[in-house]
Amino acid sequence: MRYLKSLIVSAFAMFTFLSLAPATLAHAQHPAYLHALSDLRTARGYLQMPAKPQTQDACNRAVKEVSRAISDMEKAVRDYGNNPKITPPPQGAGSANTPIHSAIRLLKEARADVEHGRDLPENHGLRERSIEHIDKALLALSRFQ
Repeated sequence: MRYLKSLIVSAFAMFTFLSLAPATLAHAQHPAYLHALSDLRTARGYLQMPAKPQTQDACNRAVKEVSRAISDMEKAVRDYGNNPKITPPPQGAGSANTPIHSAIRLLKEARADVEHGRDLPENHGLRERSIEHIDKALLALSRFQ
């Protein structure tokens, strides 16, 4: 009887562990870079929305810089041995009514996350280059703040 109880308790514990393991997958990776990736991708989406003609050039420049930052962040995440496709949701929701302001806020949050991330020596400055690309994107959008 005791054997059956311990088997049931063990089975329940294993089931609980397996059901919660996928939920912790993104959190187990480098959280600062993964949050930054999520925010950068969302910001790029906002910047790619149809814009007024007077903002289109600035948005296009910002999208190029954000894409470069995303590329660098993906390399840094891979260097840690993690999957850059598994990211948490963006830290803050934006609004489709104010896409540029939403993108600016997300870019600032991503920059703060990248600053808190660790830079491995084998990354050859990916962290600094990512910050530089984010700063250039923010500069392109500075007149809309």
